Amino acid sequence: MTISCLGYIIFSSTNLDDWRQFGEQVVGAMNVAQDDNSVALKIDEQPFRILVEPGDADHVIALGWEMAGKEEFSALQETLKAQGFAIRNGSDSEAENRAVTAFFTTFDPAGNPLEFYHGRTLDQTAFLSPVGVKSFVTGDMGLGHVVVPGGEDMEGTHAFYTAILGLGDSDDLNMQLPGENSPKIRVRFLHAANARHHSLAIASLPSPSGVIHAMLEMEDVDDVGRCHDRVLAAERPLMASLGRHCNDNMLSFYVVGPGGIPFEIGCEGLQVDWTDFEPTKSSVPDHWGHAYQVPV
Repeated sequence: MTISCLGYIIFSSTNLDDWRQFGEQVVGAMNVAQDDNSVALKIDEQPFRILVEPGDADHVIALGWEMAGKEEFSALQETLKAQGFAIRNGSDSEAENRAVTAFFTTFDPAGNPLEFYHGRTLDQTAFLSPVGVKSFVTGDMGLGHVVVPGGEDMEGTHAFYTAILGLGDSDDLNMQLPGENSPKIRVRFLHAANARHHSLAIASLPSPSGVIHAMLEMEDVDDVGRCHDRVLAAERPLMASLGRHCNDNMLSFYVVGPGGIPFEIGCEGLQVDWTDFEPTKSSVPDHWGHAYQVPV
C-alpha cells in the first residue's frame, strides 16, 4: 500500500465568514490564510488540513491523499492512466497553493474528486488554538477521515479503492437508519498505510456537498466536551448526539458545519496493527448514543 493518509480536504463555499467562525471559534483550528479570499484551517504542523475557497456552491473540491513518496506517486499515476482514468497534473501555482511538490487529480467511479500528492512542506509556525484545544490526533495518520457517497455501483467504487489504490478493508456496516420508513444503508470502511481504523468510508447515501461527513479527532474527552459546549453556544445544529461507535471505538458527536457539511468531532479512535487484523462485519453502528437529530 502506498497511500499514507488523508492529507487535506478542499471545499468551495458561498460563505467564507461562516467557515472562519466555525473553524476558529467552534472547532478551535487556526485560520492561517494570507488574505480574506480563502480560509486555511491548521490543526498541526502541516500548513493546513482544510482549505476553503470561494465558490457558487458549498461542495467538496478535492480529497487530498498523501503518497509514500515520489516513486509511489508516479507509479499510481501510470496505473490510473492504464486503467483509463482521466488524469490532470496540477500546475506549479496550484501545487504551491497546496504546499506540495506535485499533485494530480482524478475522479473515483462515483464521481468523488481526488488529488494525490507527494512532498508536502511542513510549517514552522506552531499550532496554537484560538480557543485552547490542546492538540488534534494527526501525524502519520493524517487529517482524520472522510465519508463520501459510493455511487450507484458501490462494488465498483470499493474495488477502485482496494484493487487499484490499495486501501485495505476495515469494516463492512449494513444497518437500518433510525426513523419510520428509513432506508437500509451500507458503509464500507477503508484504511490507508497508517494505524487509524479508517481514513475513508464509502456509503450508499447521497450528499449535496459531496461529503457525508468529515472527522477531526481531538486528544481527549475534555476537548471534545468543550467543543460540544461551543457548538451549543454558537447554536450550531447537531446531526447526532454524543455516542461511541462500535467499529473504531470513537467517542464523538456530529455537528452541521458551514454549507450543511457535517463534521464528526471525536476522541479515543481505535489504532490498529494491520499485520494482525481481520476485517469485520457490523450491523450496529454504536455501543450507545449518536441519536440523529436532523436528517442525514
